[in-house]
This record gives sequence, structure tokens and C-alpha cells, in this order.
Amino acid sequence: MVGVVERVVIRHLSGSKANQIEQLPIGGLEEITIGRDPTSKIAFDPTIDGVVSRQHAVIRIEGEGDNVKFKLFDLNSSNGTFLNGQRISQEAELLPEDKIELGGAKGPKFTFDLQPRPASFAARTRVIGIDDSAATRLIETAQTAASTAVAEITSSKTSATPHKAGVGQETVQRLIVEERRSVSRTWGAVAAGLLAFIALGGGAVYWKQIKDDERHQADLADVKADTKHVDQRAAALQGEVKTNLIGMTPLDIYNKYANATARIDLRWRLFDTQTGKPIFHQTFRIGKDTLPAYVRFPNGKVVRWLTLEDDQRSNQQIAGSGRGSGFVINEQGYLLTNKHVAAGWKVTYESGRFGFVFDLGGGPGAKNAKLRKYGVIDLESDDYADLNMWVPEAGGVIFPSSVAIPIGRNNIPDMTRNEQRTFEGRNEQLEVRFPGARLGVNATLVRASADSDAALIKIDSPQLLDKVELADDDQVTIGEKVIVLGYPGISVENVQRQVTVENGLTRVQNEVIPEATVTDGIVSKLSTGFKEKDGVTLTSAGERIQLSVLATGAGNSGGPVFNSNGKVIGLFTYSRSRGDARVTLAVPIKFGRDLLRAQRN
Repeated sequence: MVGVVERVVIRHLSGSKANQIEQLPIGGLEEITIGRDPTSKIAFDPTIDGVVSRQHAVIRIEGEGDNVKFKLFDLNSSNGTFLNGQRISQEAELLPEDKIELGGAKGPKFTFDLQPRPASFAARTRVIGIDDSAATRLIETAQTAASTAVAEITSSKTSATPHKAGVGQETVQRLIVEERRSVSRTWGAVAAGLLAFIALGGGAVYWKQIKDDERHQADLADVKADTKHVDQRAAALQGEVKTNLIGMTPLDIYNKYANATARIDLRWRLFDTQTGKPIFHQTFRIGKDTLPAYVRFPNGKVVRWLTLEDDQRSNQQIAGSGRGSGFVINEQGYLLTNKHVAAGWKVTYESGRFGFVFDLGGGPGAKNAKLRKYGVIDLESDDYADLNMWVPEAGGVIFPSSVAIPIGRNNIPDMTRNEQRTFEGRNEQLEVRFPGARLGVNATLVRASADSDAALIKIDSPQLLDKVELADDDQVTIGEKVIVLGYPGISVENVQRQVTVENGLTRVQNEVIPEATVTDGIVSKLSTGFKEKDGVTLTSAGERIQLSVLATGAGNSGGPVFNSNGKVIGLFTYSRSRGDARVTLAVPIKFGRDLLRAQRN
């Protein structure tokens, strides 16, 4: 918009911006937003200017050129918007030198002006205040009383008619007495008028003095409030300086973010999509050993002996359970955690180190005794390393529980064409519990990362939740300080004894009340974790951050890893041990941020 007015000038009188001047060019501008929201055109400090709402008010610009108008609107703010001391409930036209107050006497104040100021935009006509008008009325009353008294004297003197000669002595005496009485009444009226003038004038002066004192006290209160705000801002700045120079301590992290870190209890099972039945890993007892079974195909490939049968209650169910950690990244109930916590069927699955292997068609139920022969394999050897890389949702071959003959369209599946059954995992329990809570909240899986051990889950919460702050970039430096929050199973637990009465029966039970554990260390190493196989780059391990944080353990998986600035740089994932040596690992937070983007940028 092009017109005679080039910019709006805001002169701040109090608040965090006291004595500052903002100039806002209005070319192409339709409105000027006001509030604590950082995106506001006139933005206030979220700590010092606490009475200001995030979206408090707006100045809308209407018309063009000489017909341009500026109107002030309140956006349903908590503490109101005041124009020249009057609270507005609907649109109000703005003129140069108008004073705007946000939140009343305790909120910031500023004046509105235009540059250059058009001749059509004269400042608002000054309306006499209640104090001045009251004093004026009192003085005018006193002056009127005095003027009336003087007028009576003049009237009585000018209206007196000389008496004709020959008046008797008694008449003369009577006239003298009446004249004296008239003069006494007149001077009494004059005295009363003067006294009224003095009294009312003095009262007006006294009234004005009281109001001046009240204004002075209000100004002192504003100065004290501004001083308090300055002190608060100085304290905040000192805290920022401390954080920038020294960093947040583990206690700082715990106090600020423990309530946003949750314990997650989990249980899942694997099902065959064709029949809907749960899937088991066949086991056999041969001699003194009971081991899971595997089947070797003629081409030498070895697969798990998976079955839908468990009549003897001896087979291993393809399932998982345990405990993990997570942290809130959105007030509406979104949390980040590990994929192996929220969707265990999407990560590699282990069935034990040793197992029995049978040739295709063999097994205890085979008619040919030769086919019953078996061998024992070690899954940690290089020959069978692929078996430890099996992901349950990738599917597999289903066999009956007695003989190694595949069930399905082909007796011998073509493994090169992936002719095998498809499986799906289901969470039977995914429960989130926050610190100090006796009850958990059911969660659902939103999505899991295809590149790393990260997952996004959601709970329905009737309240806005405390959340952590995610790092905006991926800058992680070897040697920098890190702090971890979570719920490792090795930590001591807080137990609370509860006594309840139900249906007349008293029940006493001990309940574990979760409380987060804080540990610290440094970044020891950074690893890409990429792995080449058959010309294809695999990222199942994903990028990892190696930590020196050792006082954790099972249950801490999915907990937030903070840097010294209090920003989350990773998700604690698991630890590795070799002999007495142990290291812990974390997933970079970029994989968590990726889960928040449903669409490409």
C-alpha cells in the first residue's frame, strides 16, 4: 500500500522495551500483531511481560492514501487492552499520540504515532480529566456565590429612592433600622459567599493535591514494577550467561525435564496374516537339551522352524516384553522412544545362541530315519550370522510341528523369490507412566523409522504436557558433556503402600511409583554404522553416538540424551559389553525429527 503515511512509530513507555522506539514501514502491510508470540510485529518478552497474552491485540490498516485508517482490536486477551485508559471491547480508531496499555496498569505501555503525520491526522482532542473538572466546578460554584452577593449589594444601593421631605422622626428611625438590617443581610451574604469561595476553592485544591499524590504513588509503583522487571531480566540474563559458559548441570536437567520423561511398559506378539494365528518357534528336546529348531534347504540356506502349533506348550512364542523410556516432544501427547520399545517386531530378533538343524523333510515326525538326523549349530558363527539378522515382520516359512515340510502353495519355497508367509506384529501393551503417577496411559504406535532405532508414539492426555527441547541441528562433538534421563531397571525403585477398600474388603498393596534416573558422561565416539552386503548399503544399525554413560542399563532405552544447553541430541538405545568392558550408544535426534515430518519439505 502506497500513501502519505510511510511508517508507524511505537514509543515504549514501560515494560521490557521501555524507552525503545520501533518504526514499522506500512508499505504492503495490512496489520500489526501485538503479543508475546515471537512472530508478532510488536513482540514482548515472554518472562518480563507476563500479563501480555501470546496473541494480545492487533492494529489493522484500512484504506489507502489520504483515506488510510488505523484501528485497534483486542484478540480476547486474558488481561485486556486499554486505549487512553479505557478498556476496549470492540474496534477502536487510533490517532497519533494515543496511549495503548496491555493488561492494565501492570502491563507495558506505548504510544502510537505516524511518520510523516498527515494534516488529516490531528492528535485526539484532550478531554479534561475527572480531577480537573471537579475542581473547576467547585471554583465556579464559589465564584458564582461571591458574584451573586456583590450583585445584591449593588442592586440594593441603586434601587433606593430618596424620601420626600417632611418625613417624621419615627419614620426616619424606622428607615435607618431597616437600612442597617438590609446592609447586615447583604454583608452576611457577601461573607457567606467569600467563605464558600475560600472553602470550596480550598477543597478543590485539597482534592487536586490528593489526586496528585495518587498519581505520584502510581508512578512510584510503575517504577518499582519496572525495577522488578529489570531485576528479573538481569537474573535471567545471568542464568543464560551461566548456561552458555558452564552449561546445565544434571540437577538442572532433572528439575526441568524429568516430568517430560516417561516409563514405557511393553508387550507384543507376532501373527500370521493369512490365518491370524500367533507364530511360534518350534523347539525339541533331544537328550538333555531343549533347543529351538532350524531347517536347511537343499541350496544350503537355513531358516527358522516357525509353526502355528503349540499343543505341548513347549514352543517359543515370537513375542517380546519389557520396559523402556520415552520423552514428550509435543504438548498434545506425542513422545519419541526406540523402535525396539514401541515396535519390537520391526528390529532383529534373537532366539538363543544354539539350535538343532534338520534337513528339509526331516524332524522327529519324519518316516525315514535318515531324515530324522540333526546337527547342533552355533548362531554366533559366521556361517549362521544371517539368522541373527532376522526381522519378524519380514516374514518366514511355516512348518508343521513334527516334520520340516513347508505349509503352503509350494512344498519347497523359492527363497530367491521371497515365497514365504507374511507376518504382522501387534502391541498388546504399550503403556506410558510419568513420574509420581500411579496409573499409566495407553499409547499407540504412530510410525517407526525405516533407518534407525527410533519411533513416534501418541497418548491421549486431558492436559497439556511438559515437553523437552530438541536440538535444531546435528552438531555433536566428541568430548562434549551429555546427560541422560530414563528408567533403567537396575535403579532403586520408590515403593508406596496403598490401602484401598472395595466392596467392604480392605486391600493392602505395594505400588512402584516411577521416578526418572539421571546420569552423565561425555560423547566418546561417533559412528555412521553403515554396512555393505551384496552390493547393497544396509542401515539397520544406523548412525550411532557412543557415550561414556555407564550407570544405566535395560529400561533406559528410548530416554533423552541432552547436551549442556539442555537440548536433546539423541535417544539412548542400548549398551554393548565385551568381557568387563561396556559402552552405551544413542541414536542421533535427526531420526526422531524425521518422524515428525509426514510430508516432504
